[in-house]
Amino acid sequence: MTQKRKLIDSVKLADSENSASKRKKFTNSGNSRKKFDINNIDFSRTYSLEEFELIKNHIKNNHPNFELVGGKLVSIPYSPIVYEAIVHEISRQLGNWNINNAKNGVVTTSKGGFDFNVSGSQKIRALDITFTSANIYRSLDEEQLWSFNGQPFTPLFVVEVANLKKKEVEKEIDTRFKKEYFASGTSVELGWLFDPLNRIIWVYKRNKNGEPYRRSQPWENLEGGKILPGFTLELWPINDIVAQEIDYEEDSDDDDDDEKVCPYCKAIIKDASQMVKHIQNKHN
Repeated sequence: MTQKRKLIDSVKLADSENSASKRKKFTNSGNSRKKFDINNIDFSRTYSLEEFELIKNHIKNNHPNFELVGGKLVSIPYSPIVYEAIVHEISRQLGNWNINNAKNGVVTTSKGGFDFNVSGSQKIRALDITFTSANIYRSLDEEQLWSFNGQPFTPLFVVEVANLKKKEVEKEIDTRFKKEYFASGTSVELGWLFDPLNRIIWVYKRNKNGEPYRRSQPWENLEGGKILPGFTLELWPINDIVAQEIDYEEDSDDDDDDEKVCPYCKAIIKDASQMVKHIQNKHN
């Protein structure tokens, strides 16, 4: 058994042995802290990070995803299927780029929380999609990997998918990008805000002084630029999801016979329908 495996097992054992005493400590903590019922969580109460760690597994059945913002538990509602399908598609393309280009980073989706410790205020956010670079991920210790008790760390790239038709929604998310994700001291260098229903894209970056700004992007393929070199997010699969026209071709032994070469960039395309989409997206 490796040293790391032993450490993980010892942490799990300690958690199991001490869970009852910890629960008693936090639910009957005397006059200095208000008591709470772990089976009936009060979302108006302020919780410490240690309490957050204790209760997070106990409320996941009723509140499958939540964030800790300013000590308050914020439940995240379920997303309609189309939003989750788009999140999956973006993360799939990002994951393929990560593997094919040997970036060796980590892609997370909406249950992957990050501690955006902004101006001393702890904010554990679960973003729709993130990419954490290899050098950040490999530097994490056991507490950072397996809990939120370690030193805060943040990803390199973040994506949120939302309906921005209501201005107050867009304003709230824009503030979150600028004040939290791109706050001074975070590792975030690139952010994308998508509204697939209204075909809106906002791209967030830092200026030369490290301050965040955003610009509107046409509804077309997005380049990762210097932050994600070689990554291009193709939007035709997202358009197909929105239009309910998903049409993946079944792989066969004769695939090589059907492959076509793009006359513009010499890319290898599997079939005629994909060639049409490729030319429309890349060369129009």
